[in-house]
Amino acid sequence: MIHLQRNSLAFDPRKAQSLRMTHAVLTGDLIASTASPDRVERSMATLRAVADEPWLTALRFSRFRGDGWQMSLPRPGLALRLSLRIAAGLAAVDGLPTRISIGLGRIDHPGTFDLSDASGIAFLRSGRGLDHLARGRVWAIDGGTALPDWTAGLIALADWQAARWTRGQAQVVTDWLNPAPRTQDAAALATGLTRQAWKARLDGSGIVSWTQALHAFEAWDGAGITDD
Repeated sequence: MIHLQRNSLAFDPRKAQSLRMTHAVLTGDLIASTASPDRVERSMATLRAVADEPWLTALRFSRFRGDGWQMSLPRPGLALRLSLRIAAGLAAVDGLPTRISIGLGRIDHPGTFDLSDASGIAFLRSGRGLDHLARGRVWAIDGGTALPDWTAGLIALADWQAARWTRGQAQVVTDWLNPAPRTQDAAALATGLTRQAWKARLDGSGIVSWTQALHAFEAWDGAGITDD
């Protein structure tokens, strides 16, 4: 059996108890949402489903203002994988694309019943980044002055590539980004494809080339981020 190369994402939830740790907050809004209310609801259902996936330990999700959404994640190293997973998941169901702004930093208050009253530098950076997205950009990341340049470079490249997946490629990418180990045959079966068709879509998506980048982002995990 040939096994897919996955990243080990073992995470002790007890590490998330301290809000002074660096968190990732993703803030987004759906693009062209007024043109298709049905696709808005399908897209939001997809975002909720992503937020409930077991590998996203302690993630919190809230919907805002109809087409807006936010996620809080206690392991910032997963922000790249999560952003790719969101983009692939939306494309796979013919949902609307979304802007994504990643803010890294501490959290002062995690929110009472949802994220509407949450606060902290991570929320501030995420919201500010969405409000000031550069022209032609859909994704952004802000971690203050300590953010390594290479992280912003990866986010920009991921933004570009994710926008080019076909629906069929996105369906395969969605499954591939789930870090649970399984064989290629099992992955093909899960997507209802022959192994050959699954492999063709996987190769066409280019996602396997992201393996080392995902490993690097997850190993970094927000180290060195401050309030500056």
